Amino acid sequence: MLKSRNIKIWTISIIVLFGAISLLPIENLYAATATTNQYENTKLSLAELETKYNERMNNMFNTKIKLMIDGKGTDKSPVGDDCAEDNYSTFCIAITAAKEFEQYQDALLARSTNVEIEENDDIFQVSAKQTAKYNEINTELRRAKKALDATLQAYNELKIAYPMHVQYQETIKNLTEYNKKMSNIRQEVEQLPGKFIDATTAECT
Repeated sequence: MLKSRNIKIWTISIIVLFGAISLLPIENLYAATATTNQYENTKLSLAELETKYNERMNNMFNTKIKLMIDGKGTDKSPVGDDCAEDNYSTFCIAITAAKEFEQYQDALLARSTNVEIEENDDIFQVSAKQTAKYNEINTELRRAKKALDATLQAYNELKIAYPMHVQYQETIKNLTEYNKKMSNIRQEVEQLPGKFIDATTAECT
């Protein structure tokens, strides 16, 4: 009898607990698990996630390159990890790109265990599907990491070479102006007579 009563009390307590939870504001429950990961949209396929990642990375680097070419912003690395939006240093874009890759990686790895299983699939078929999904995701992550490393290296080389390019352009501009002036002088000299009239010599004395 006592045991039966304890079970009833425990059951009532559980019901009350779930009832109290159900009365909590829904938005507060979701706020605790809110995330800013751009790639956690389950409606997107792996191919769509890949396209989104490539586009965001491309826009990120293009924005920094434009700042560099336009002569705006700064390329000085900050003391900490707090990089301003107009900072186009290799250090800052590497940090930003690494965070983007990390979000992409987390979203893909979270999907690595999600496979479509048919009702008639046996354990071997399920295992094969799981392995194929895992390999597909890891292949994509290796490709994305390799592409990121190559892009960062190319960006750093561009940042080093671009000031030299600007100096070369200025030098070419100055040489072009010099060539024009020399051409004008040559045209004026060609208009002078071969020898001076009433002069005893053709040479200057």
